[in-house]
Amino acid sequence: MTIIPKLGDLKSKLCADWDEITEVFNSFPNPQLASDIFGDVSERMWMFRGHQRFECLLVPSVERAASKKYVSWAALESMILAEFRAKAPMHMDARNLPPSTERLAWLALMQHYGVPTRLLDFTFSPYIALYFALRNFVGPREQPVHVLAIDATALRNVAQNISIEADKKEREAEEPPLVSLNPESFTTDRDAWQHDHEYSDKMISDAIAPSPIQRSYFNERGFVATASPNLQNPRLSSQQGLFLVNGAEGHSLYESLFKMMNGSTGEWYRLFAVPIKVLPPIERKLFQMNIHDLSLFPDMEGVAGFVRQKARLHWDPDDPSDPEQL
Repeated sequence: MTIIPKLGDLKSKLCADWDEITEVFNSFPNPQLASDIFGDVSERMWMFRGHQRFECLLVPSVERAASKKYVSWAALESMILAEFRAKAPMHMDARNLPPSTERLAWLALMQHYGVPTRLLDFTFSPYIALYFALRNFVGPREQPVHVLAIDATALRNVAQNISIEADKKEREAEEPPLVSLNPESFTTDRDAWQHDHEYSDKMISDAIAPSPIQRSYFNERGFVATASPNLQNPRLSSQQGLFLVNGAEGHSLYESLFKMMNGSTGEWYRLFAVPIKVLPPIERKLFQMNIHDLSLFPDMEGVAGFVRQKARLHWDPDDPSDPEQL
């Protein structure tokens, strides 16, 4: 029986100042390409998410919306997606709309405009994640903000194995495919890389719209995968962004993730807490690193946020640590 830990039972490390933050963030390995004994290439990396409200750290917006209605999050997302796809062409140039078959791209576009989806934002930069945890902070003053780190490589390996098993179960109900014995049909290294890339796309497609057999297997094992649209928008690119996608429609993303990773060896996630009192100087440090609204939101919203932030950092009457008040 899989025991899913309660959110409050997750252990976190308190980072009391900027030096402790940089020490733990810099301890993560940089993204790197790795090659196995067969010559197959994969990318090894961690990904990060920051949030002001701890209870929402692993809750996609569609789950929050569905919790207030008598409908599952999967059904609500399908209804919203159909409505959005029907009306978007009246208000956007067709050249800027995804193909009808690219469901992930449509969800990413909806996410961009604040429509509830199953997509949960992550970034490859822990410092960008920290910025989102403190950006426009309005939470209870006594509660820290949090940054969650997940080993994207470990997650992908487990998800891929589950996806392959689900595909196998689906094929067992069909005619067995013919196998070619022609030596020229054997794959090259380039073919193997192309197949891996195409299978990743298929895995995400199956997660978003699973067949009945896949849906049953994903619900049984849990299934969460990393995803990034083939065509990114400027915000996603500037934020070094990617998404977590829950394919187990019978579970929340949190339940699906910990169900899937149950039994995984090694440390596949780490959680950090940052006290409220150190946020103002940390925001200034991030600003000096060119991590601010304008660099992360390359549009008019980013311009306005940047101006507001620059005015606030120049002199914040609510910040007793501001040297201009001493």
